[in-house]
Amino acid sequence: MATPGWMPPTDTERRLCEATARGDWDGQIAAIAGEDLYLAAPQQGQDPLPVYDDPATGGKCIPVLTRGMLPPWQPQQFFDRVSMEELAQDWPNDKWRLAVNPGTPCAAYLPASPAHRAGWMQRRAQVGPRPGGLLVTHFGGPLHGPVAQGLACGAPIAVHHSVPWNELGTAFLDHAADAQTLREQWSVTDPASWQQRLDQLLGGQFVPAETEAALRARAGARGAEAAEAAESTAGQETTGAQDAADAPAVPELVTKYEERFRTDGLLPADGQVVSLAALDHAHAVNLVRWGLGARLCAPQQAEQAVTQAGAKAREVYGSWEEFAAGYALGRMLAFDNGWFGPQYAEAVHLHRVLTQAPSSPWRGLPFA
Repeated sequence: MATPGWMPPTDTERRLCEATARGDWDGQIAAIAGEDLYLAAPQQGQDPLPVYDDPATGGKCIPVLTRGMLPPWQPQQFFDRVSMEELAQDWPNDKWRLAVNPGTPCAAYLPASPAHRAGWMQRRAQVGPRPGGLLVTHFGGPLHGPVAQGLACGAPIAVHHSVPWNELGTAFLDHAADAQTLREQWSVTDPASWQQRLDQLLGGQFVPAETEAALRARAGARGAEAAEAAESTAGQETTGAQDAADAPAVPELVTKYEERFRTDGLLPADGQVVSLAALDHAHAVNLVRWGLGARLCAPQQAEQAVTQAGAKAREVYGSWEEFAAGYALGRMLAFDNGWFGPQYAEAVHLHRVLTQAPSSPWRGLPFA
């Protein structure tokens, strides 16, 4: 029975609630079979599995949470990601049940006999793991205002991983994965190195400096030419953009990507990329989210940093469309290098999801 006034935080919980309301056991399994589920990590001295006696079932249960039902961030509370397949393979007692989101409006209590677990495995094999490239909104997260605008700058990476774009919480993927990402990709292992990387990203220090200078100079020259044309029409003499020819040359690889971007709709017919800084802004937002998951920063600090990332983006870009093109070009120069291969295809997909989906923050949130 649905709780009046309660909104499921994501589509996963909505599907689970609807299946439970119908009394549809198979629908309950289908709602979570491809999803990440979260098992509370034991504290020191605790049993590895948080088995408990549940009054709703009159028996012992192992509780797991869906992504949207993770509790607010706590410094010492961690969760491990598990799949239905892993649970089915490692289940310790045929008489226990799996309690999904117990004690909440979207609770489901699943029997776990060998036959039932075989059903879990079968359904998991049918749906597979959750694919990347999905836009997810957490309806309990920031949806308006500066924090939401900052989080929207990190949305391409959230969509890549199919996690909610607007979440500052317990985990990005899970505690171990978030710490591993920081360690292996960013050489971040403690709060000091996390802050150092964040400052570098907010300062746009990871994008190629010469290419960035050329793009900025070209954008400035183009703006000056437009101003000169307007003033000439008004009969005024100007020096305009007479030094445009002295600007550093934009690399040929950039113009190749821009041409392809226009063909594929990542730029308008006469569009140009004004800066690569969006790549660093997006990574800054997600460095914050990984830092929260790894417990290298706290929520208030995270909100301030995300808001700052949004403000930095607005210093450079005038719209989500400009930001999106800058992010895509930054990704291509870093990871595709003129190949137009899988990385390019993924960039086009992410761009289309975020610029076309009705629920996208790039459509619903003002940029400025």
